[in-house]
Amino acid sequence: MKNQSAVLASLLFVSLPAFGGTPSIEAPPSSPAASDAWEFRVGLPLWISGLDGEAGVLGRIAPVDVAFKDILPVIDMAAALSFEARRGPWGIMTSGIYMNISDAGGTPGPLIDSLKVEIKQLVLDGAVSYAMIDNDCGSLELLAGVRYNHIKLGLNIDSRSGNFSKDGSETWVDPYVGVLGRTRISESISLVGKGDIGGFGVGSDLTWQLYGGVEFQISRSCYLGVGYRYLSVDYSSGGFTYDLATSGPQIEMGFAF
Repeated sequence: MKNQSAVLASLLFVSLPAFGGTPSIEAPPSSPAASDAWEFRVGLPLWISGLDGEAGVLGRIAPVDVAFKDILPVIDMAAALSFEARRGPWGIMTSGIYMNISDAGGTPGPLIDSLKVEIKQLVLDGAVSYAMIDNDCGSLELLAGVRYNHIKLGLNIDSRSGNFSKDGSETWVDPYVGVLGRTRISESISLVGKGDIGGFGVGSDLTWQLYGGVEFQISRSCYLGVGYRYLSVDYSSGGFTYDLATSGPQIEMGFAF
């Protein structure tokens, strides 16, 4: 309950940028201005993330601790893509990320000679958004979506009592709700804050995510986002455990049309 209260407070915090510098706005109390034209954005995010927590199969759990500065040597493959479509106050937001990481084990204990963890992770995200506020100073959107997770874990432990080698995979879907806030500090620079919370025992026991950053409008059709992203997932089922936080800087180059 304490963790959920802290996350809910964080979601409220990331929504505040939509109100920054707006107390003197004289806007009519009507709904946000709607446009009949569709707007699209395609982005290529680079998430320089680290992993921290624990993972395991068949009840054997191993610590995972890889800082984002050490992630490049252990990444076998990574790819990501984001897409947004908007019309008036409504929007559709989707993203996908795939990572294949090996040698992600923590420091072995005194009874363990070596420890290797391999993690293959596919995350697909889709949400519907609605802009409660949208004006020249910023916007505030409510989000409702689902996050598809496919995780394959490989665990190899060499110890004085013998060798344990096993892999397993799980697939689940987490519903979530969240907020997305933007504050325009100039025509070409905006502050962005996003947060969501979900799982609720449907898939994960609890999953939550926070992002904060700056977006630069390089040209009419090109943008660059720089920020920090944190995603926590606590899932366990039938001896399979994935209780990890993925976090680190994120850079996204994208195009709007």
